[in-house]
Amino acid sequence: MTRSYVFVLLAVFGLFFLQLYGENVPYGTLISIGLIGFIIVLTVFQLKRKPNH
Repeated sequence: MTRSYVFVLLAVFGLFFLQLYGENVPYGTLISIGLIGFIIVLTVFQLKRKPNH
């Protein structure tokens, strides 16, 4: 497992727990949007690094 896969996995778990328990977190919406963007960027980076043959 590469480092970017680990970061995507951690970001997905972070987003999940933020949505589950974070109704009183200040700037929760911005953190959620940031995590989604982080997941997308790392996924695109990983796909560019190892294209499917």
